[in-house]
Amino acid sequence: MSQKVKELSANDLEIYKKLQQHLDEMPIGIPSVKSGSDMRILKHLFTPEEAKIALLLKFGWDRDLEPIENIYERAKDIDIDISIEKLEEILDRMAKKGSIMYKKEDDTKYYGNALLVVGMFEFQVNNLTKEFVEDFHKYYTEGWLPEAIKLKAAQLRTVPVEQSVNIDLNVSNYDDIEKLINSTEGPFAIINCICRQAKDLLDQPCKLTSRREVCLACGKMANSYIELGKGRSIGKEEVLEILRKNQEEGLVIQPDDSLKLTFICSCCGCCCENLTKIKSLPNPGDFTITNYYAEIDSEICTGCGTCVDICQMEAISSDDDKSIISKKRCIGCGNCTVICPNEAIKLHKKDREFTPYPTLDDLYDRIKYRKNLLKEKASKRKSK
Repeated sequence: MSQKVKELSANDLEIYKKLQQHLDEMPIGIPSVKSGSDMRILKHLFTPEEAKIALLLKFGWDRDLEPIENIYERAKDIDIDISIEKLEEILDRMAKKGSIMYKKEDDTKYYGNALLVVGMFEFQVNNLTKEFVEDFHKYYTEGWLPEAIKLKAAQLRTVPVEQSVNIDLNVSNYDDIEKLINSTEGPFAIINCICRQAKDLLDQPCKLTSRREVCLACGKMANSYIELGKGRSIGKEEVLEILRKNQEEGLVIQPDDSLKLTFICSCCGCCCENLTKIKSLPNPGDFTITNYYAEIDSEICTGCGTCVDICQMEAISSDDDKSIISKKRCIGCGNCTVICPNEAIKLHKKDREFTPYPTLDDLYDRIKYRKNLLKEKASKRKSK
């Protein structure tokens, strides 16, 4: 166990252990790891007092967030001696520091526990420390990512760059980023990219863009970012302009996997927590929600290598002065199609088409269902 964890009192360590177990019940939880990086992450995000309050909260994305009256009743039921005013003060502080979910509707505040990703990590925007980033990277690899892969818990999907789509492909509205934005209610918020901020702290700046305002939030999530001072409000026109710049620079456009759009990430293979880890797998295409793959016409390809350089998943290589795409590594972003000077690359639709979930709550319900099934199977194996 690390020195940072050993420095905790026995009482505080017990509180953080209870919190870890409580948060591990979420659809994508916080599993315990031997190195203690899980405890260090929680210590970064919660004071012991805040950890006790987080034990009162349920997981909430949107539908299941609760008003303070519900949480206060729960506190009274387990004899936590706190006034409702003090409870609200602590919850507001936790929301401001990005350790819980928060929204405000018609002057009523709602709270709930947040996932680590997408959630607590992203809410640390503009407030990162090098120590937290190092601990987070360690825990992400040791605990969070293996759990997400086991649960097939992809929260993002890849949509193709607009210019890469041939009219013959008959692209669904949910795979057309401009139509997706135009059909989404505001408000919209532009936010600094948390992943690139983390890499900046480690002196590893992004290789594709010098801009940091590239991530977008919509609707209630945008409201929360704006109210908490973590993002700025922008209009639909500026949203589309930012997305065009992101595409021009070769970023991979990844909205959340729902029809009711909540956020859009613009990712790269050098900074993005999601893409960099998936990129290390031998078959990234199998771990990404995408409806497309790219294919090169060897008769037209001149082997110039521009597609090799732009590919964020290292799916393209050169052989005998021709470029070759590995289908198992391709995630269908279309960046290579746009940049090819000879128009030798085209996107094709996969045989199986993925349709986004109606809302993120529906997505998390499905992940939780898978998680419960795995627990049941493990329990049956142990009982034999």
